Amino acid sequence: MLRRFYHCSCVLFNKKQGVKLCKMLNPKHKKQWYPVQPVESNSMPSVKSLTKIKYEPGKRGVRRVAMLNKLFMKNITDIMSTGTVSMEVVGRGIEISKVKVTPDFKTVNVFWVCKGDTTDEDTDNFLRSIAGPLRHELSTLRLMGEVPFIVFVKDKEEAQLVDLSRCLAMADYGEEYTPTEMGHLLKTDFMSNSKLSPEMKAKIKQLEDELPVLEEPLPEMTHNVFGLEHEQIMNRLLAARKKTKDAWDSLNDPETNVISYRTSGVQGSQIDVSKQKKDIAEFLLQRQILQNKLHKKLKNDPETIETVIDETPDYVNDDIDEDYEEDFDEPFYYDKVDNGKKIS
Repeated sequence: MLRRFYHCSCVLFNKKQGVKLCKMLNPKHKKQWYPVQPVESNSMPSVKSLTKIKYEPGKRGVRRVAMLNKLFMKNITDIMSTGTVSMEVVGRGIEISKVKVTPDFKTVNVFWVCKGDTTDEDTDNFLRSIAGPLRHELSTLRLMGEVPFIVFVKDKEEAQLVDLSRCLAMADYGEEYTPTEMGHLLKTDFMSNSKLSPEMKAKIKQLEDELPVLEEPLPEMTHNVFGLEHEQIMNRLLAARKKTKDAWDSLNDPETNVISYRTSGVQGSQIDVSKQKKDIAEFLLQRQILQNKLHKKLKNDPETIETVIDETPDYVNDDIDEDYEEDFDEPFYYDKVDNGKKIS
């Protein structure tokens, strides 16, 4: 058995009837609510809404952005100094302060230091013109899948510092003040801004001419860097080099009696080949004549032939005796002879 606990009072029931009766007597549609801005508020969008970043990277994205900033900084400066656009960049004194990739990886902001004079506008126009070729050079290096657009931006901090230093210099020295380099101040002497009479200038010049110029001697340069006597090592090397040079000079000197195993100094163009062939032919002819004379002399004189034969050593007989003795030393030699076998 189910029970329904429902309680209703007469006041609540009468209220519901009253609401229904009001709707029947006043048949009006329900009004829709629309967000309406007050008249006092500004209808223009705020800076925060315009600069709001749609894509905010996480921890890994932040590390990737930091790494890309370093890579783009290194490669952009290298290309601007040694790349295809380096010939146009040299001489302008452009200094890149930092490179920053946007979180959505769509643009690369390259901040450059401005000088605060009239050349900044020309430099800005020039940097905008080389942004496209620079992006093409970076795409060939394959730093990332798609290289973002490059935008050159003036470094506001550096620009404000330059402007502040210029204003301070103008306040201290006036508008016509031209600053000098620090190196130039070190090279020059101190100058007096007070006006002097011509007589005083002549006396000062005379005193400067009369004063002796004392030149302090420079200290002797030491050669014992890292505990090594570089001077002694160089002297030994130079002495060995001088010995080898003197040896080659003595070989090339024709007055010395040193035997030279090197080729003669006569060049190949100075050698007469036909003369050499003629000399060789004469030498061979003389040799042939001498051999013929010796052959005839031996043929006509029998005593000379006998003495030559007696003087020749008897190498053939010695070989036969040795072979004969070796045959007797062989075992079963006599058995072979008795059996009538042929001895090999």
